[in-house]
Amino acid sequence: MHWTLERLLPTFDKREHHSRRIDAPPERVWRELMDLRVGELAITLGLMRVRGGPKTWVNGVDTGAHEGMDLRVLDSMAPREMAADPPHEVVLGDIARYTALRPARPDVERGDPEAFAHFDEAGWSKVVMNFRLIPEGDGTWLSTETRVLNTDPATRRAFTLYWGFMRAGSGMIRHDLLRAIAKKVATTTG
Repeated sequence: MHWTLERLLPTFDKREHHSRRIDAPPERVWRELMDLRVGELAITLGLMRVRGGPKTWVNGVDTGAHEGMDLRVLDSMAPREMAADPPHEVVLGDIARYTALRPARPDVERGDPEAFAHFDEAGWSKVVMNFRLIPEGDGTWLSTETRVLNTDPATRRAFTLYWGFMRAGSGMIRHDLLRAIAKKVATTTG
């Protein structure tokens, strides 16, 4: 069974979508997406530093680089891979209390699409995001969509307030990801 955004979260409270055309075939764009490193995302690192508080203001964001390995972006994100159909789509998902000072997660197997799809306990936000690659001529449209569904009205109200503050940063991160992949494709041989 292929788990898509539409199957995992067909209805949602919040949604954002971003896309960019990249001058390379989907296979090449896929490789760069899968290999993208946190250290390649200047805007994202800046936002993470601001959000991380005083410790990250002084010490910076831990990208794993001190261990000789800059973390892959898809490995560093809170949403975990739920499904992949290379080189067409990868779908990530997470369930959390995002409005809490330290987001908690329920006792549900992370990365399990079946458990994610059926989870409906009150007090949580379910988030899915994807990266979809669509061939167009000699290039690829790379798009990312994020959907959020809150499991009850009180959580929906709290998340709406949270989203009011976080949405601009979320969009900046998505644009940073798309820009970085386009840059990698343009500067590396394939």
